[in-house]
Amino acid sequence: MNITIFNEYHPDERTGKTEKVYPGGIHETLKTIFGKEHSVTVATQEQAYNGLPDELLDKTDVLIWWSKNWDKELLNSVADKVVSRIRQGMGGVFLHSAKNSKPFLRLTGTTSVTAPVPWKETGEYERLFVVSPSHPIAAEIPSGHIIPNEEPYCEYFDIPKPDDIVFLGGFGNGMCVRAGVTFTRGAGKIFYFQPGHDTFPTYHDPVVRRIILNAVNWAAPAPALTQTFESYKPEPQGFKAKVKKLFR
Repeated sequence: MNITIFNEYHPDERTGKTEKVYPGGIHETLKTIFGKEHSVTVATQEQAYNGLPDELLDKTDVLIWWSKNWDKELLNSVADKVVSRIRQGMGGVFLHSAKNSKPFLRLTGTTSVTAPVPWKETGEYERLFVVSPSHPIAAEIPSGHIIPNEEPYCEYFDIPKPDDIVFLGGFGNGMCVRAGVTFTRGAGKIFYFQPGHDTFPTYHDPVVRRIILNAVNWAAPAPALTQTFESYKPEPQGFKAKVKKLFR
């Protein structure tokens, strides 16, 4: 599988708390989730074409997206191409504040705004409940897993009705949010996962890493249909008459 990890990699990520938690950027930590059997490419926003030229998107099976501070600066042409590729079958995994990214907003058609909540840099614990235990993304994920520190989001979360709600997040301050949801757009499968604030070590958590791995495997493109209408042979001569005779 060809996986591309997009991280805007804003200058704020390269110093201070984020750099201590994710040396080299969040993308480098996410990259370690996948074994050698997958080909993983990293793209950052300051690169040409925001790191996502046509030749990379064309070979990407699943695109993982993390962004926060430069959402509005992303090239519209790149956002449109990402949306188009997902509709054509490329999988999309959007993490945390990527709910505000141009591709995600264009795919959902809503604001993705959550209710305002008191926010503390110290973080609130988040308990992840499995809502759809038979869903492939929930495979081997314990319900009630606690992430010690996270940025609390809260309902109402302005997204379209999901195909599935896989996880519900409950925070120590009493807030809750649909923390893992799926959508289908055209031939493409999309998973949004709420945990992952940049100053907390969420992506080092083994359960979170397993969720992301499950999501990538689930979102991978389905095998293309190879049979065409032209390949169907016409009925042999006298076929209908023979069938009629059988049922007299």
